[in-house]
Amino acid sequence: MKTISQVVALAIMVLLFSSLSSYGAEAPAKRHPSYSLLGRDKPPADSPLNPNFVVSTEANIKESALWRGGYIPERLIGLDLADVDRDGRNELVYITTHNVYLGRRNGPVLEQLANYKTEDNMVLLSVDLLDLDGDGRREIIVSAQYNDQTASSLILAYNGTKELQVVARNIPWYLRVTGSGGQKRLTGQKPATNSSEPFSGKPHYMEFRDGNVRSTNVVRLPRHVNLYNFNIGNLGPQNTRLIATVKSTNEHLTLYDTGGGKVWESHDDYAGTANHIVLPTYREQTTQVEFLPSRIIIDDIDNDGANEVIVAKNHQGGVPFMKNLRSFNSGVIEARKFTNLSLVPFFNSANLLPGPAVDYALSDFDNNGTKDLVVGVVIEPGSGMMQDARSVIVGYIDLYSQKPGEAENQAKTAATPAPKGK
Repeated sequence: MKTISQVVALAIMVLLFSSLSSYGAEAPAKRHPSYSLLGRDKPPADSPLNPNFVVSTEANIKESALWRGGYIPERLIGLDLADVDRDGRNELVYITTHNVYLGRRNGPVLEQLANYKTEDNMVLLSVDLLDLDGDGRREIIVSAQYNDQTASSLILAYNGTKELQVVARNIPWYLRVTGSGGQKRLTGQKPATNSSEPFSGKPHYMEFRDGNVRSTNVVRLPRHVNLYNFNIGNLGPQNTRLIATVKSTNEHLTLYDTGGGKVWESHDDYAGTANHIVLPTYREQTTQVEFLPSRIIIDDIDNDGANEVIVAKNHQGGVPFMKNLRSFNSGVIEARKFTNLSLVPFFNSANLLPGPAVDYALSDFDNNGTKDLVVGVVIEPGSGMMQDARSVIVGYIDLYSQKPGEAENQAKTAATPAPKGK
């Protein structure tokens, strides 16, 4: 016969078990903290998500496969994607240490159309595509540095032959395209010549006229910002114009307003690469370098009418205390939404890239009318006598399920009553 204390203990256990079961049945589904900030009303299960991404909020991302090109036996430096010959199709331009390649996706392969090889004493630093003369064809803008640490950028064009045409060469500026959407502009900065600094003066907006590049006006930027570590664009539901930058000291992703006031700063490092400019060394015997971050994209990746910040988060390995030597063993791509308070994680690539993402472009890679994210990855940098360089280009295809305005048009069509027959 059970004692009174045993009966009481058994009753308490039954009550506790039933309350736990009831709590578990009614527990709400877990959501990312950014869900409430962004105010999305869709339930998480309704997100048609590209399986190559992890989304923290509900976005209309189209489910599709990850495209991967063949291995490139060189160290990839940069890439960009746009129409370079006015045929209505986008081409991919990518650069390695001494080569500029032009290709177009043809099903599962990247078909090479043309190339350009630089001199051996010149190292390429970056590549961008922009229509400089208003003819609807994007020119290829390549920044480079000679072995004597002088800048020597060049502008190329594609005319249908297997060799890219030189439009201008020996430009004594480092060049980059900044801005977003229809507000992209050619930007440049002079190299330093008499100190152990990478640049001289501030970045300038540039124009290309009569075969020459010249400054039009200075870009108003915070003090630490240089040509390679910033972008400017409108962000958030209010289309606030902001400056996104990666600090050269700690590589924190940081937002500034146009007056130079800091709006937000990350705790983690972003956009780190091993790409670099060699500095003039007059007082020091050892070579000094300035590492260049990967691109900061400001664009509308999900066609919701507001831009996101898209940037790489590369994972550094090796020996971090050696300031002139660095390596990365993996990376992911992140997109963040601005909520008038901070940059909230929107999605990141689910698969860990087999090396750092050194550059990327958001455009239509397969020419089917939807946005794709194309990423250049360095698997092996080729930094030793026993190691060959190896890179790869991957594409996150058809990120968004509808073209801009399609959802609104479909809603209007569904709400319009059919005409009555006579």
